[in-house]
Amino acid sequence: MVTSTINFNQIVEKFRFDAEYYRPEFLETENLLRKTRHNFLFEIAKISKARKNPTRTPEVEFQYIDISNIDLILGAIDTQNIKGFLAPSRARKLVRKDDIIISTVRPNRNAIAIIPEELDGIVCSTGFSVIKAEKVNPYFLFAFLKTKFAIHQLIRQTMASMYPAVSEEDIADIIVPVVPDKIQKEIEGLVKQAHQKKKSADEKYEEAEENLYELLGYKELDLKFEESFEAKAGEVFSVMRFDSEYYQPKYKKIIEILNKSSFKAGKLEKVIKISAKKINPRANPTKKIKYVELADINPSTGEIESFNELYGYEAPSRARMAIKVDDVVVASLAGSLDNIGIVPKELDGEVASTGFFVVKSENYISEFLFLLFRSEILKKQLEQKTAGAIMAAVPKSVFGDLLVPVIPKPKQEKIADLVKQSFALRKEARQLLDEATEKIEI
Repeated sequence: MVTSTINFNQIVEKFRFDAEYYRPEFLETENLLRKTRHNFLFEIAKISKARKNPTRTPEVEFQYIDISNIDLILGAIDTQNIKGFLAPSRARKLVRKDDIIISTVRPNRNAIAIIPEELDGIVCSTGFSVIKAEKVNPYFLFAFLKTKFAIHQLIRQTMASMYPAVSEEDIADIIVPVVPDKIQKEIEGLVKQAHQKKKSADEKYEEAEENLYELLGYKELDLKFEESFEAKAGEVFSVMRFDSEYYQPKYKKIIEILNKSSFKAGKLEKVIKISAKKINPRANPTKKIKYVELADINPSTGEIESFNELYGYEAPSRARMAIKVDDVVVASLAGSLDNIGIVPKELDGEVASTGFFVVKSENYISEFLFLLFRSEILKKQLEQKTAGAIMAAVPKSVFGDLLVPVIPKPKQEKIADLVKQSFALRKEARQLLDEATEKIEI
C-alpha cells in the first residue's frame, strides 16, 4: 500500500479530492521542479488554435496525424493519406513546422511529437494539443515533455472519468525548468540525430520489403477490397466457411503469386516449426518472469518495445507460451495481425501470451522469417483464416495450412541483413533520445 500525507488547505487549493492526485512521486516531482528556476508552459509557449477543415476540398487528398500515428518511444510520425470527403470529424487542427503535439485524451501513453519541416501545414486530430514554442527551444521542450517530470504532471492532471483526459489549461500550467541555451542546443542535436536514425531505419526496412517482393517476382500488390464477386459451391463446402469475406479475390491473388513464383510454396507446418511448448508461471509463484503481451509489440516496426515483470502468482492465465531468442512471435487475434516480432536476447527463456503463435525454422534466417510474416503474402492469409464473432482469431488448426515460399538461405541473407540494420538503427535512435531526456532529468 502506498500512502501520502497532505494538508487540508492543499486539497482546497487544488480542489482535487481523488487520492491518485497526491501520489508521493507526483508530489516529489512538483516539489523538485518548484525548487529549481522554472517557468510555466504558458509563459514560454502558446496553445495553437489554428484550424483547417479538409471536408471543404472533398476530392483533395490530405495528410493526417491521429494518436495511433505517433511512435510512443521516439515521437516519430507516420501520417495517413485521406481524401477530404473521408476526413473524420476530429481532423481539424492545423500544425506547422516545429509545433509540438501532445495527446490530451491519453497523455499517459506518451503520444508526443514535434512536427518536421516536410509535414508543415498538415492536419492533426483534435485529440492533440498543439504547442508553439516561443521563448524556448522547441526540441528541448519536446524532449522535456517525454521525461518523467512532465509525464508525472500530465498523468496527475488527467481527470478520472470514463474517458480520461487532460485539459489544455492544465497542459499550459506544466512546470518547465529553465535550462541554459547551450544545453538546449545539445538536446536539439540529440533529438535531430535520433529522428534521422529512425528515418534511416525505416529506409532499410522498406528496402528489405522491396527486395523480398522482387525476390518473389512482383513489385506491387493490388489487393483491394472488391464489393462484388462469386464463389462456387465446391469452394464453400470444401472449407465450410459461409462468410463472404473469406472468398475475397485478394486472397486468391496471394495464392496465384506464390504459385507463379520461382520458388516452391509449401504448407507452413511442413517447413516451419510451430512451438507448442508451454509453461505455468504459477507453479513457481515467487519466481519473477518477463511477460510479453500483444500490446508490447510496435505494430509499425515489429519491435518488442516493452514487457511486464511479474511474480509467478501474478501471471494472468494467458501467460503460457515459452519463448527463446530469435523465435518469431505471430499474433493470432484479428485486430492485432501486425503485432509480429522477434524475441531479443533479454527475453530468452521468458513467457509470451497464448495470443501468439511461436515459430522458428532451420530453413529460414529469423529476420527473414519475421519479414515474411509481416509481408502481405502471409498477413493476408492470416486475415482470411480468422474466425469467430466476438474475438476473431486464427485457429491453431488452420495456422499450419498457410502457404509459404521455400527460399534457399543464401537468397535470404541480404534481406535479413537489411532487417538487422533497421533494428540496429532504431536502437541507436532510442539511445540518443534517452540521452537527451537523461540530460534534462540530471
